[in-house]
Amino acid sequence: MKRVTGPGRRAGESVFKTAWRTVTGVEPVESFPYSAPREGVLGPEMVRSGCNICFNSCSTRVYRRGDRVVTITGNPDDPVTGGHLCPKSQFLMQMYYSEHRVLYPQRRVGKRGEGRFERVSWDEALDGIAEKLLRVRERYGSEALAVFTGSRSGLLGLDGTAQLFCQLWGTANHSGTNPFCGTAPDLAFLMTHGVEAGGSGNIFAEDDVWAGDLYIFLGDNMAETRPVNFGQLNERRLRRGARMVVLDPRRTATAQKADEWLPIRPGTDLAFALACLHHVFTHDLVEREFVASWVEGADRVKEFVLGRGYTPEWAEPITDIPAATIRRLAEEYARTPRAFILGNRGLSQHTNATQTFRALIMLAAVTGHYGKKGAGVLAITSAVPIQARAPADRVAPRRPAARRSPAGWIEAMVSGKPYPIRALIMTGNPLSLWPGQAALREGIEKQEVVAHIELFPSESSAWADYLLPAATGIEVGEINRYAEDRRIVWIEKVIEPPGECRPDIWIWIELGKRLGMKDVLKDEYKDPVKLWDETMREDPRFRGLSHARLKASPTGWLRWPIVSEDGPSAGTLFLEGSAYPGDPEGRRFPTPSGKLELWTPALEEQFRVYGLSALPEFYTEPEQLVPLPTLEFVTADPDEGPPSPFWDNRCYANVARIVADPPPVDRARYDMELITGRAGAMHFHSWTHWLWQAQEQCADLYAHLHPRRAAALGIETGDRVRVESPRGSIEAVAWVAPGIREHAVFVPLGWDERQPYHPWRTVNWLMPREQRDPISDQTNLKINL
Repeated sequence: MKRVTGPGRRAGESVFKTAWRTVTGVEPVESFPYSAPREGVLGPEMVRSGCNICFNSCSTRVYRRGDRVVTITGNPDDPVTGGHLCPKSQFLMQMYYSEHRVLYPQRRVGKRGEGRFERVSWDEALDGIAEKLLRVRERYGSEALAVFTGSRSGLLGLDGTAQLFCQLWGTANHSGTNPFCGTAPDLAFLMTHGVEAGGSGNIFAEDDVWAGDLYIFLGDNMAETRPVNFGQLNERRLRRGARMVVLDPRRTATAQKADEWLPIRPGTDLAFALACLHHVFTHDLVEREFVASWVEGADRVKEFVLGRGYTPEWAEPITDIPAATIRRLAEEYARTPRAFILGNRGLSQHTNATQTFRALIMLAAVTGHYGKKGAGVLAITSAVPIQARAPADRVAPRRPAARRSPAGWIEAMVSGKPYPIRALIMTGNPLSLWPGQAALREGIEKQEVVAHIELFPSESSAWADYLLPAATGIEVGEINRYAEDRRIVWIEKVIEPPGECRPDIWIWIELGKRLGMKDVLKDEYKDPVKLWDETMREDPRFRGLSHARLKASPTGWLRWPIVSEDGPSAGTLFLEGSAYPGDPEGRRFPTPSGKLELWTPALEEQFRVYGLSALPEFYTEPEQLVPLPTLEFVTADPDEGPPSPFWDNRCYANVARIVADPPPVDRARYDMELITGRAGAMHFHSWTHWLWQAQEQCADLYAHLHPRRAAALGIETGDRVRVESPRGSIEAVAWVAPGIREHAVFVPLGWDERQPYHPWRTVNWLMPREQRDPISDQTNLKINL
């Protein structure tokens, strides 16, 4: 990393250059300097709805005057949010009325990457895409189509119409953002207690999550990623005197509120968990009665952890946390009656993600912090465990996906191995948010058709053949992004979309008509209520979540599982004496044994497919400042690989082995730990970068580094700097401040080269596409040199 010169930037200029602007033709409340009088701001008509951006799952009140939204507020009847909203929800009007929206279908007229288009009709666009798709299928097979539905798409598009389209077409190469976000915790919970989402079953309530006496956050900056939920939790824990400890390479907004911050080496949380387990086992801190009755495989885990010598002293040089501190925390956690572990992307975006979450779940299980109120393990997921299913006789044969993660599709796009991908339909912004940006562009150049469904003309749009204008949120009607405590919010339609923008579900249905799918992708499913009620509630756990019930709920949401049409919204799960709702055998934990399964012979057999053991042996990323055990891949993306047992054999997997000596790394040249993540509460991925008010709060791409490191490099806040990895380089604006490991640099994600206010090259030019967890296919985005 070094200081450079660049246009429009002077040394010492603020890293957070503002973007004050007044938008003409909108209500005063939408414009700086926010001078509108309070009287009349709310508008005469209120509609209960929800925010469609992040995982906080906030219910909202949308105020409308005529056909125009004038204000969005929180819902004071929501007991979880308390009527609060974060900045993103309040910026939504700028999204709905942005001058930058894509309003009409367009077709490329220049070279890919130039961003030159001509306006066409919807018929011309969809007919052209359908014609090219048929040619691709004839030449390469149906698996040559890949479909990526980003977070903006909404779950009715991702798990509804897009899912049906792919089943009917015959491709398994369909994914949302979860392999970049949360497949690892999903799998870890599924293996342990039989349910793939919702953490350990706890809920945000006074007698549950808010009743903890100790909260340990690992890689979870909840204060900025789910700020409303964090505010509610933190307010109550301060009132009650509960302790909060944060393990994170950065002193995040969450860490600033904590009683203790431990700057752990990124990618070594697994070592911390194993060392805590060792202390618990050797100091007789196991909750024996709970383990004897409700935990399978604890003795095998104990034998493994003690046999490997995973002591706090072993973990100290790996984690950079003193052994005495690890022992103290393990002791405190085990002896505290009500304690929570909270993990997020700082754990899941690693090659050891699944085993890290499993080790933390093991720690909770053997200490009895599971299956009760006031204790558990929380982790967010990017997906609700629902999926529309086509009739069996209409599902086309499908070859396994090239890989579970879209990062694993890039090889198939570039080299045609294990088979060629030659058509891509995408939403969101892959050319900002996927790793391996250079190879991704090479792969897109080889596609015979690329369609982009989106709100704004992003970097991904510039590489598409067709740009299709999307509608979203309250322009459509939708369910929310999903909450870690299983709340489902119905986002009611309030306004009509602008121009010729159409909902994703409309686009998939219209494209399907041209490909012989109208018997399944029916016109009537353009109504999101019909789509939800008739195709997406077949799972018994969602029977009671009809649109009518969701709309009528004063809180704005219901919690699954609700196994009958009029059943109550679910509370805390897995409590002693209870049965998991809808489980035909009445089991507390819906696993084969009916217990929490830490290790079983069946799990061991499944893990062996990946070359690993179900026992969480320590390894980390290959690029660390100190050499540590890592993975060596036996089969990689160009290989077909074995079908993945944890994904029902629907995708090929990579096989790896753990090696003590990592591959050589030029640590003299690459001498800093590169960490990525969210920019702050105002941003979510790339789409908020089109909202001028978010840009006021965080404008330029920045590189946060420690003052001592900055001084050694001759860098000051405001300098333009170059950040380089073995995969390439980008530039950013330096932000010199404490609150980060001395040899680390943090560069947030979300920027791209075509954003209207402050375009920058994405940090994902620096991130590897090949470094992925073999089990979950989760991508390492958190530690590289």
